[in-house]
Amino acid sequence: MISNWKLLKCTTSFLVVSSWGVVASASFLDNDFWCRTYGCAVVHDGQNFDIYDNFIFATNTCCVANGTQMIPDSAVFGDFNLTGSLTKHTGPNSSQGMVMGITQNGTTISQALNDDGDGYLDAGDDFGGVFSMGPRTDILLDGPGKSYSHSFFITSRNTRFSLRAQASIASATDDFAGSISLSDIQIDAARTRRGNDAGFRFGRRATTRRVTVVNGINDLGDLKASPTKMFDFRRFGGVRRRNGDLNEQTIRLDFLYTMPDYDMSMGVGSFNIDMVFDLYKEP
Repeated sequence: MISNWKLLKCTTSFLVVSSWGVVASASFLDNDFWCRTYGCAVVHDGQNFDIYDNFIFATNTCCVANGTQMIPDSAVFGDFNLTGSLTKHTGPNSSQGMVMGITQNGTTISQALNDDGDGYLDAGDDFGGVFSMGPRTDILLDGPGKSYSHSFFITSRNTRFSLRAQASIASATDDFAGSISLSDIQIDAARTRRGNDAGFRFGRRATTRRVTVVNGINDLGDLKASPTKMFDFRRFGGVRRRNGDLNEQTIRLDFLYTMPDYDMSMGVGSFNIDMVFDLYKEP
């Protein structure tokens, strides 16, 4: 499973989430000198956030070069959220695996696993009794074992930048070390302009204008060579549209991961992947 997620460099403090209907107060994007003058971006998980600056405070100079990493103030950003919620993604432990289903025609799951509630195949699960074997009987991934989506929030002011990602295999054991590769795991990226994730209302004072998903990235194998651009933020004014609380000035980035159709010839094992994201200043 894909169990390790991180931003390469992160930051955080607590957000004050205002009610949707009240008059918005100003966030630091509205009044911070460094953000207003040199540009900045913010990533967060609905509770904790990191500020990425263009100004180089270590040398008191402006600014990071185009095509290089923006500079985070700290590293406190939390884990990715399960999309549409503020629930943190946690990977399976050593005694858990992918949820399975039985098909008698090669495609349609006719007997699914009775999951004990954790979303993973483990000793607390069963198939609800015996099942017959036939020429087309097969075992397929089912439920959260097949695909799942993770997200985080982002905003910016007065800078063009990109989000780049790099994938690597953190560990692979037993048969999976040879039967599954990064290229077998699909990835789809999307942006959500406005919504309400478990009470976290975002996007009312944000824009997705000129925020685009970079084409040509279909699987994690496309991200293995080097940090690869996945999102372009080309509006110089930024995601922030006008004064407001930070949650109102943010949008959500969504990443859907789809595991390959499991074939028992792949064997057994574990497969953990690191996804590293970072922000790069662009001209």
